[in-house]
Amino acid sequence: MSSVARKLGSVENLFHIIHELGGMIDVNIVRLEGDIQPDILQKALLLLQNRHPLLRVRIIDLEDGAYFSSENIQKIPLQVMTKTDENQWLEIAESELHKKFSQEFHPLCRITLLKSSLRDGMSEIIATFHHAITDGLSCMNFIDNLLIYYQKIVNQEEISNNISLVFPTPIEQNLDRNLANSNQIKDTKNEDLSDTLVPQLIIENEASLEERQTHIINRIINSKTLLNLKQQCQTQKTTIHGALCSAMLLGTKTISNFEEPVHLSCSSNLNLRQYSQPEIDINHLGCFVSSIENIYTFTKNTDFWDLARDCKQKIDLTKNQTINNLINDQRLANFSQSTLEKMLEQNSTGRTKTMNISNRGKFNLAKNYGQLKIREIYFTVGQHILGPCLWLGAVTFHEKLCLSFAHVTPLISSQTMNNFADSVINILEKVAIKRNG
Repeated sequence: MSSVARKLGSVENLFHIIHELGGMIDVNIVRLEGDIQPDILQKALLLLQNRHPLLRVRIIDLEDGAYFSSENIQKIPLQVMTKTDENQWLEIAESELHKKFSQEFHPLCRITLLKSSLRDGMSEIIATFHHAITDGLSCMNFIDNLLIYYQKIVNQEEISNNISLVFPTPIEQNLDRNLANSNQIKDTKNEDLSDTLVPQLIIENEASLEERQTHIINRIINSKTLLNLKQQCQTQKTTIHGALCSAMLLGTKTISNFEEPVHLSCSSNLNLRQYSQPEIDINHLGCFVSSIENIYTFTKNTDFWDLARDCKQKIDLTKNQTINNLINDQRLANFSQSTLEKMLEQNSTGRTKTMNISNRGKFNLAKNYGQLKIREIYFTVGQHILGPCLWLGAVTFHEKLCLSFAHVTPLISSQTMNNFADSVINILEKVAIKRNG
């Protein structure tokens, strides 16, 4: 493996700084039926590592900043365990969220295989990444390609075109600067007075960094409900993402006692590949995302679909502003560990917004990879250092919607978060079957 050294971009560096305090580690859980052979999985991992340059690097800190370096990088580690409990995967995933990557010669990815004790039982592949090298699309493609390679090795098929891809440049350098033209940017702040509103946070207890832990609660929207929800979204001129935002916002009424009107901040992750010049191919692994944040105001009489349409509209209107900030705003480029530490001193809980929704969208993953079949996919990013009060990760595949609700204890109790997750699901199920109105 050739040596590569490239300074981290501003987005990559932000995730590196937060990681060094123990946060923003990206964990993906794939639940599969079928007997997974560890030796074959390790061979498939090596093929993936040879293809993607960012799987062959570590991060080193030099005098002028942090750099990627691929000198003497080891193989992606694979830990193999036999399941002793059906929910053991959840415990392992939560543990992975709190394990920093070493600055030694280890890659910024590690894999745990949790094998079922039954030949045809449910096993889990848990893929953990440093967020500086991945985004949601990268993780999904990693999973897909890993299982494709696995199947080809099992079938003794020739694996061609496994040529290493080009080392990616920082996303802010690739963004189409025409999109950041001030004439194309519509500033919506004055329209809804959101610049004067202070978003309300949901915090039950304050706690030090050492006390805070990220936990995961998983839920599934079945195919029938999801189909109905899609149809309703089309009729109501919004999207599944708009519906998720609305359900999350309205779901807070079950766990809070805010006086009306309620003002909550909700951010959504934005895939920046299509806004790059040239456009970044979906097959490239890297961190090509940003976040769009807006404040929403509602009362007990606010209509679900009105709010869902408002969410969609505000996200659409603020995309160019987000791109403009990445290109021209020097605050992110100059972000440092001391900056983060000052932020955390001023905000003892590390909560910066009410909620965040990371929606990876729909993926047409194969129904079968030989004898292996994906049943569920979940993902979560560690929120215990810095993040929202409420976090949702969503991915649609095989016509069902897998949801991961993340919360930080003891800031919010697991009982409260379970109540919140149930409320969000109930809201979505009710609007999905309500055909009229």
